[in-house]
Amino acid sequence: FNSSRFVDFPPRMLFLDQIEWLADSGISTGWVEPEGTLTYHPWQPITRDAMAAFFYRLAGSPVFDAPATSPFTDVTPATPFYKEMTWMHAQGIATGYADGTFRPWDPVNRDAMAAFMYRVASSPAYTSPAASLFADIELTDQFYKEISWVYQVGVANNADDGTFDPDVPVTREMMAVFMYRLVNPPALTIQITALPGASVG
Repeated sequence: FNSSRFVDFPPRMLFLDQIEWLADSGISTGWVEPEGTLTYHPWQPITRDAMAAFFYRLAGSPVFDAPATSPFTDVTPATPFYKEMTWMHAQGIATGYADGTFRPWDPVNRDAMAAFMYRVASSPAYTSPAASLFADIELTDQFYKEISWVYQVGVANNADDGTFDPDVPVTREMMAVFMYRLVNPPALTIQITALPGASVG
């Protein structure tokens, strides 16, 4: 692409293709500003509620009856993206926190992003490496398997210094990149499904 529909993402910027793909796919259309222009907020961290909406749309917005009673203590049927968040829960993609919360407005960090990507891909059979691929990831880390998987299938890269930066929030720009690679991975073909009871890695 030589130009962008989003006024806050200039033409010929890195990852423009992936953001335009995200918009063309109907996964995220951005915001309509008062003057009628579109913005994407590429460098803003993506929140957990928006992430749920992105994944629901990536799966084709499947038919889903949101429960009358929320599975999360901090989310109600009136909360924006309630359907999408409860769909994530029903699929086993996001089970929430031990205290019963979903924390919809918290940013998604890179380690959680890896776990969500792995589960959206239906938790494929995968044996994680015996030695960590990253200087800042231990074999005992919560999402070691998922982080290793997203790296080895080409969804996410490491930093120049050999780290994964698991606690760094994912920007909306990078979420577009990760989702594009999930659908068009360089290493293997991944089938995105929307079947109830998807397994959790």
